[in-house]
Amino acid sequence: MDELLQMIYGTHPKSIKLYPEARKVIDHLREKGAVKREDLANFLMIDINSASGKKHFYNIISPMFDKILVSERRGKEVYYHLSYDLFRVYIDGIRRKSKYYLLSNPDQEKDEQNEQ
Repeated sequence: MDELLQMIYGTHPKSIKLYPEARKVIDHLREKGAVKREDLANFLMIDINSASGKKHFYNIISPMFDKILVSERRGKEVYYHLSYDLFRVYIDGIRRKSKYYLLSNPDQEKDEQNEQ
C-alpha cells in the first residue's frame, strides 16, 4: 500500500501525514463499494460543513481522483468508489511517458522486443 500512496501523494512530509487517513479511505471504499461523500467524511470524523474540515477532506480525496477514485452524482448526492480500470489507465500513461524519456529510440526498442 505504501507504494500506491507514494504514487498518489508523493513523499513530501506534509503529504506523508495524509497517509493514515488515505489508508482508511481506501480500506473503507474497498469494503463498502460506493460511499456517499458525507458518509465518508463522517467515517473520517471530518466536518465538511466547516471551511477547514472541507479543505482537509479534499486534501485527502483530491489526489486520488484520476488515479484510483471515481466520483459520481446520483441526484443531489455524490458517491465515491475505487476503480482499478482508472488505475490501469494512469499506469499506462506513466509507462508511455517513461518509454519516451528513458529509451533512446522507443519504436526501435519495441520492434527488437517483438523479434525475441
